[in-house]
Amino acid sequence: MWSGVARILATQFRVLKPDLPGRGNTPAPAAGGMEGYADFVEAILAQLPAPVGLAGFSMGGYVALALMKRQPEKLAALALVDTRAFADDEAGKAKRDEAIAKVRSEGVASVADAMVEKLLAAESLRRRDLVERLRRIMLRQTPETVEADLTAMKERPDSTASLGGISIPTLVVVGEQDALTPPRDSEAMASAIPGARLVSIPQAGHLTPMERPKAVAEALSDLFAASLGAAHV
Repeated sequence: MWSGVARILATQFRVLKPDLPGRGNTPAPAAGGMEGYADFVEAILAQLPAPVGLAGFSMGGYVALALMKRQPEKLAALALVDTRAFADDEAGKAKRDEAIAKVRSEGVASVADAMVEKLLAAESLRRRDLVERLRRIMLRQTPETVEADLTAMKERPDSTASLGGISIPTLVVVGEQDALTPPRDSEAMASAIPGARLVSIPQAGHLTPMERPKAVAEALSDLFAASLGAAHV
């Protein structure tokens, strides 16, 4: 999902796109929840020379916030893309449980088909190539990975109280038509992080890196160029 953005940023920075546990060639996730995913990314950061910028999209934003609570010294800039800081409420947790039950009984396709319209803006839904690419990405995931992700998101802690302690340059990006993590959530998050900049992407839903990769890359490039110079992202 980061490929279009990464291609643009790679002209300025060394860009790493790690496959979280259960994706690509990375072994299946353990029962570590969001902290387990944060452990995985932190191990990668430990091997990189400083400074490093981190961009987290959707669930990746939850992982990024988990890392920020640990205050890793190598992070010099942070981008939170179509994500939120607060935990699921009871209704949200119930929806995660329903999705887990559906994956167990009907497979990944049942959840993928139900999610496409929620993930994309109206304009993006008319782009057949984008819709099909999104479905292929979703259908490549194993039921075990999808269940682990849903469980990790359901059980993630609230990060709202930690936002005021973020002291590195931070960018918050959101699609104007994001129905899953709506702009009001990003506005609140940006307001709570000292000095954070908010960028709203027009004609985009939840999947801004796929829907509007050039606009997202431009916003991230400004952040990282000012904070890192020629470094890692």
